[in-house]
Amino acid sequence: MALGIALSPLPIASVIILLMTPKAKTNAPAFLLGWIAGILAVGFVVFIIPGIETTRGDPTPLSGLIRIMLGIFLLALSWKQWQRRPRANEPVTVPKMLTRLDRIGTARSLATGFLFTAINPKNLVLTAAGSATIDSSSLAPNSQIIAFCVFTTIASMSVALPLATYFLARHSVEGTFARWKDWLIENNVAVLILLLLVFGTLLIGRGIKIIATGLP
Repeated sequence: MALGIALSPLPIASVIILLMTPKAKTNAPAFLLGWIAGILAVGFVVFIIPGIETTRGDPTPLSGLIRIMLGIFLLALSWKQWQRRPRANEPVTVPKMLTRLDRIGTARSLATGFLFTAINPKNLVLTAAGSATIDSSSLAPNSQIIAFCVFTTIASMSVALPLATYFLARHSVEGTFARWKDWLIENNVAVLILLLLVFGTLLIGRGIKIIATGLP
């Protein structure tokens, strides 16, 4: 689930665009902080929801049903993206949000990063599913916190990597960033459809297994 969040094309393209603006040194780190804050916020909400685990730490039938519903939601999103995919020889439309990134400040960069994880349907579902898996495990509370920190780190790597590259070798990677940005925008829908299909199917399969295991 963390990998599914990390492999989101538009957020990666967004941070790359921010790194190509005059306010890169403040806006890009703010975007990353907002991204991490969104994951932490969703995880916190999931952790305080009752009924996801038993006293033995096993997943409950409710958590299985939640996974199935989340999986169906992801598959529905995949179908919706498929219907909206660019046709052959049709130019790819750049999302309006990306065209405005070069004009926003630090506060809006922070808010944009937060919205990409806490509000974006795919990332919201995957974060909730990953958090529920950790919460329903038999790990001790401290170990669950460590596991969720690892989850957050993995989910943030794709956004943090361009940022680290920028500060380490700014002048030598500008051309590479431009090519990455163009590829991510051009292939956003195809990558998104694949991710939604894979993780939607995984969630449904896991949910069915949990419910079947809990049957008398």
